Amino acid sequence: MSAQVEAMAGPVLQVQGLQVAYAGNRALDLKALQVGRGEVVGVVGANGAGKSTLVNALAGWSRGDPRVSGEVTLDGTRIDSWVPHERIRAGLALVPEGRLVFGRMSVEENLSTAFVPPAGPGRRIYSREEIYDLFPRLKERRQHLGSQLSGGERQMLGIGRALMMGPQLLLLDEPSIGLAPMLVAQVLGTMRTLAGQGLSILLVEQNVRAAIEVVDRLVLLERGRVVLEGPAAQMGNDPRIAQAYLGAHA
Repeated sequence: MSAQVEAMAGPVLQVQGLQVAYAGNRALDLKALQVGRGEVVGVVGANGAGKSTLVNALAGWSRGDPRVSGEVTLDGTRIDSWVPHERIRAGLALVPEGRLVFGRMSVEENLSTAFVPPAGPGRRIYSREEIYDLFPRLKERRQHLGSQLSGGERQMLGIGRALMMGPQLLLLDEPSIGLAPMLVAQVLGTMRTLAGQGLSILLVEQNVRAAIEVVDRLVLLERGRVVLEGPAAQMGNDPRIAQAYLGAHA
């Protein structure tokens, strides 16, 4: 993280007492979480640990009808009572596991938006050309339909669409699913580039090996609760991480 980014006061995201329950069954019980400016925080855990539940609750939507409570603050403003499109306009962008791509539109059309985010400190609105600079493969495929892209290309396009909304906080839900190892490294490596430009990122990832390489801090969820949290370099050596997610002989 650059000295300029570190000097900017206050975390971008602060969460207090966030709980999500479905039909009386608690799926998430998060006491506290924060993401600083230009910081990449990884949330890891097994299937069913509550990772997607967390990012969906932050974004304000769900496939079911959960009961959600707690405080979510974005850049000093509470947003937990806001509907999803209000959170997006405030600068919280989610790239869901489904990639956020329109299959019947070309890459170029996907990277066109009628929504112009308000300018302000901490918000960088990426242009289409800047997206092409981040992901040159998208420029090569710019006339192809979203449905014609590979999984890695769709992931790049989903991230590009989110960046054009001028996020203060980018939420990524399992970006490495279905990608070849080389593409995983490329997509996640871009997160470090974006963080260096001041973007805050919350990365939900089951591939702990890949996540450790790019995140600043790692949060381990089990059954909806945080059981471990700390700097990625230290967490990678924790036996609980190694045994549960990297393999017993990691």
